[in-house]
Amino acid sequence: MNEAVPRPGRVVFFVAYPHAFGGVERSLQVLAAGLQQRGWAVGVVLPGDGIAVERFRAGGLDVDVIPAPPSLRVYGKATRGRRAAAAAAALPGYWWKLRSHLRGADVVHAFDQRGAVLAGPAARLASVPLVWHVVNVDPGRLVNPVAARVAGAVIAVSRAAAQALPSSRLAVVPNAVDQRAFDVAASPESAGFDVVCAARLIEDKGVDVLVRATDLLRRDIPQVRVLVLGDAQEGHESYQAEVRRLVDELRVSDAMCFKGFVDDPFAHWAGARVYVQPSRREGFGLAVAEAMASGLPVVASAVGGLPDVVGHGSAGVLVPPDDPQALADAVKALLDDPVEASRLAKAGRARVEAEYSVDAMVDGVEAVYRSLISRE
Repeated sequence: MNEAVPRPGRVVFFVAYPHAFGGVERSLQVLAAGLQQRGWAVGVVLPGDGIAVERFRAGGLDVDVIPAPPSLRVYGKATRGRRAAAAAAALPGYWWKLRSHLRGADVVHAFDQRGAVLAGPAARLASVPLVWHVVNVDPGRLVNPVAARVAGAVIAVSRAAAQALPSSRLAVVPNAVDQRAFDVAASPESAGFDVVCAARLIEDKGVDVLVRATDLLRRDIPQVRVLVLGDAQEGHESYQAEVRRLVDELRVSDAMCFKGFVDDPFAHWAGARVYVQPSRREGFGLAVAEAMASGLPVVASAVGGLPDVVGHGSAGVLVPPDDPQALADAVKALLDDPVEASRLAKAGRARVEAEYSVDAMVDGVEAVYRSLISRE
């Protein structure tokens, strides 16, 4: 006799970066809405206040802030040395504090290595199964093996992200693209821009490579204009300073506009001619998929999950990472060839429609939940 299929229950998402609102957080919003439509109760827990809390609440999600001690709210390269030791010492107290807020859930769903460290043991203490959602390609030699053992199931956003994960309970579930990205209207902010990039100002995103490529592009296209959507992230302020210094050094400030953080980047780039993602590391590349949905031809680094997103070159142009000349050449080729740019734009939109729907993502995640609940 077949076991009954578990009914929708309650899932609590744990998001470790309250000060950021990027692809992870936007994907969570889409996933949460899809789960709620299927009857799941959804809550979100964060270790501090910040823009993520504001945006989740504005989107109608039930949000709880369980404040972590200051030693656990240090980010980027600042987490090394004595600060890392202080953070390790503070963890048990936070796990005990968090456990009471996780009790009663059917699933705890934590994102990335930091999320697994902060919420994984707390879920164990609360006797709630953990889903660990990996959205980057960080090898995590210390954290990944432990997190995979603590988790009842592991989700990776791409095959590239899955390669570093030592788990037999692994499912690859790509991110979904918000339906609104397919219907963007011409935006005054992007009027007159040839190239657009949505990226936080952290080293992994390679905005410095785009700055150097812009300098090279201007030699052939003197009037080229580049729009960057994204701001500095806490713990990575030195990289922002490096990018600003490079802009001044290469004298490209008149060619580049740094817009800063914007809600829903896809609402700000309609009217641009080419989307660029010069990342050094990328687990999936949600902004690339959104740009494809919006009808922009894409040039992206051949790293992480980006080759999968652009169909390994069938729906976008791939270039080597950390290569400003290759990036500039690829962008110039599309700006010079509107027919090829249009072909890639159409192929990209069709690929996103076929591969990265909300239903497909919710189906994949829900299957993981049901399997995990059935085993409990």
